[in-house]
Amino acid sequence: MTQISRKEQATATRERLLETAKGLFAEMGYHGTPVRAITRQIRKGDGILYHYFPGGKQEIMAVLLRESFEHRVREIKQLTNETIEHLPLREALLAILGKINELFLNDLDLMRILFRENDLLDLAEAKQLASMMSERVDSIADFLRRRHGKGEIRQMNFTLAARQLLSMWMQHSYSSIIGIKVVSEPDACAYMEELVDFALSLWQPPGDGNGTTE
Repeated sequence: MTQISRKEQATATRERLLETAKGLFAEMGYHGTPVRAITRQIRKGDGILYHYFPGGKQEIMAVLLRESFEHRVREIKQLTNETIEHLPLREALLAILGKINELFLNDLDLMRILFRENDLLDLAEAKQLASMMSERVDSIADFLRRRHGKGEIRQMNFTLAARQLLSMWMQHSYSSIIGIKVVSEPDACAYMEELVDFALSLWQPPGDGNGTTE
């Protein structure tokens, strides 16, 4: 019983260190946050941080990014082809963008740290973001190819179409992350609906001039 209690306590301390460090990194910057500031917030000595993270701040940053990206990958993969394949095209695209938007913006502190400090950190984990987005492009492109096979959209460069869709979504996400309004529509859902409707108007199959997408 005591052993379980100690294990739970150790897990809780580790999580407190991670959450405290993340908040301070977002507020003060990675390089502007001393180890002592992290340990003071949880009322522990400096040695506790190195006990859980021997690599110090850099290891904490790597763990924050790695665990966050692993969670995002798991969540996105749950949006399987079977989940969206039966949906009308418009609803399927909104579901895809909605899930991506949710996963990238549900932890603004971490995203702000990554965008602000990426050029300084040079962590392997930070490069996972580019890899993750590349995988999303491929996945959406494959989805569009299947819908073309059903006659719902025209023949086109599906990879570029997927990149365009994600690039337009990213303009809104940047507004939230960096705090600068890149797009005028403040509501994410309304913006994604406008984005999807615009994309579908460009992807209509030949001879379909009535604006239907299903």
